[in-house]
Amino acid sequence: MKIGLVGLPGSGKTTLFNALSDRPVDLLPGVPGSTPHVSVVPVRDVRLEWLRDLYSPKKYTPAALIVEDHAGIPPGSARSDRRGELFAQMRNAEGIVVVLRAFATDRYAYDDPAPDPARDLELVSLEFLSADLEICERRLERLKDDWKNPKQRERVEREQGVVERLVETLNEGRGAHTLSLHATEEALIKGFQLLTRKPAVLMVNRTESAEAPEVSTPLLRVEHHFDACLQLEADLKGMEAEEREMFAAEYGITELLTDRFNLACYRGLGLRSFFTVGEDEVRAWTIEAGDNAVTASGKIHTDLAKGFIRAEVTPYDDLCALGAMREVKAAGKQRLEGRDYEVQDGDILNIRFSA
Repeated sequence: MKIGLVGLPGSGKTTLFNALSDRPVDLLPGVPGSTPHVSVVPVRDVRLEWLRDLYSPKKYTPAALIVEDHAGIPPGSARSDRRGELFAQMRNAEGIVVVLRAFATDRYAYDDPAPDPARDLELVSLEFLSADLEICERRLERLKDDWKNPKQRERVEREQGVVERLVETLNEGRGAHTLSLHATEEALIKGFQLLTRKPAVLMVNRTESAEAPEVSTPLLRVEHHFDACLQLEADLKGMEAEEREMFAAEYGITELLTDRFNLACYRGLGLRSFFTVGEDEVRAWTIEAGDNAVTASGKIHTDLAKGFIRAEVTPYDDLCALGAMREVKAAGKQRLEGRDYEVQDGDILNIRFSA
C-alpha cells in the first residue's frame, strides 16, 4: 500500500518521513517534479507477534506501508508548466497524508510566517481540485475526438456522461469524492486517479506543548486525523533505545509515532490485515475493507486467485482463545468460505486452489 506525504513547502513532510524511516534524509528540493524520498515502514501488530511466538517460523514478515515524501506544493502549481510532474507522482498513491504546519520558526522563509493549518489545508485542497478539473476537462476534449469513430460512440457516451458530472461537481467547488457513482461508472474513471477522490489523513505538525487546532475541508475525502510534534519525534527516532525511552517519558510520549501513523493510515484509508501462518512463515497482508477472498488470495500469489476453490478461515480471536489450530477445528470455529466472502480484519487464511 503506497502512501503519499503531501503539503505546502516547510510543512514538515520530510521531518515526518525521517521520524518514520530508519534512514534519515535531507530536505527535498522545493520544486515540482523532484524525485520523492521512499521508505518501507513496517506495521507492528501484536496479533502477528503472538502468531510468531506460537509457530516459531523460519521467516516472519509484518505488513508494511510504502511511504513517499513528495516536494512541497507551491500555490499555483496546479496551473504551472510542471504540474504533470508534481501531481502525477502523487496520483500513484492509494492514499495521501496531508501535513499541516501549526508551528512558527525563523529557519524557513515562509510567505506568511504565522501558522494557519486551516488556510494551508484550503490551499492544498484547491490545488488538488484544480489539478483534477484539468484532468477531466482534457479527457472531455479527447472524448470528442473519439466520438467521431462510430465504433467508439457507445463507450464514449457512457464515459462522457460521468466526466461531465465530475466537471460540474469540481466547478461547483466540491471534491470529486462527493459525487456518487455506480461500480461501472467508477471503473470508467479509475485511471484518472483523482486526488480529491482519494482517501486522506490529516496530520497537524504542532509544537511540543501546544494543542492541535481542529481543521476540516469538504474538498478532500478526509477519513482520519492526528497530530504530533514532528521535530521531537524525529529527534527521538535518532536516539539509542535507552535514551529514547528516557526522553519520551519526560515529554509524556507513550506510543511511537510509527505506530500512531500506521494506525491513522489503516483507519483513514480503510485497510485491513489478514494473516497466513505455518512453520515456514508467519506473515501479515494488507487489503482494503470490502475485499473478497479471491482478492486477498491474489495478494499472496496470482496463481492462488486464478485457481481459487475455497478459503479456510480461522478468526484470530478464536485461535488466541483456544491456543492451537487443532483446538479451533475441534470446536468448529474454522470455516470454509467461497470467493465472495468479505475478508475480515484478523482472519487467518489458508487458500485451497487448483494449479
